[in-house]
Amino acid sequence: MQLTPEEAACALAAIQTSRETMRSAIRAHRGHYHLWLWGVIWIGMAMLAEFRGQAGIHLFPWLCVAGIAGSMALGFVQGSQIRGSVDKRFLGVLFAVILFSALWPAVLRAPYHDQALFAYLGLVAMLCYIIAGIWFDTYLVWLGLVMTAFILVGLFCFSAFFWWWIAVFGGGTLIVTGFYIRYFWR
Repeated sequence: MQLTPEEAACALAAIQTSRETMRSAIRAHRGHYHLWLWGVIWIGMAMLAEFRGQAGIHLFPWLCVAGIAGSMALGFVQGSQIRGSVDKRFLGVLFAVILFSALWPAVLRAPYHDQALFAYLGLVAMLCYIIAGIWFDTYLVWLGLVMTAFILVGLFCFSAFFWWWIAVFGGGTLIVTGFYIRYFWR
């Protein structure tokens, strides 16, 4: 079956309309709040590590739990405003990525330092962003790629200032992207 040029143009217009509608829904219904929340958490973790050392790093799981709870609350509010079902295949992929990424350090049994472990976990989170971007909207792909580059540059080029680098270029990038999504994304 071949499409006529008019049918192809109509299909492309429908795709563009769908994309604009989705972006409008994300912009209007708290997609940016998730980015702001996690940006603040990244900055908080980096500053705890910088100023409190190991004592601050031991608080990371609690910040992550607070972030997950906040994300779930935002998702609940968003779910009541946007009708749509949860994509179970997408959640399954994320679960598999997180499960396997948790197993790799245990299998490798490599000694690690705090910066490397934080970078590893950040890269896993960015892989999840990239997967979400492939599944839903490309801005998450680009955000995941940019953040991946920032994490790697910070780890390998600026390790003496790693936690400051993560605060500015990790948390800051998430916050700035949230502002872009909220106020400028069309």
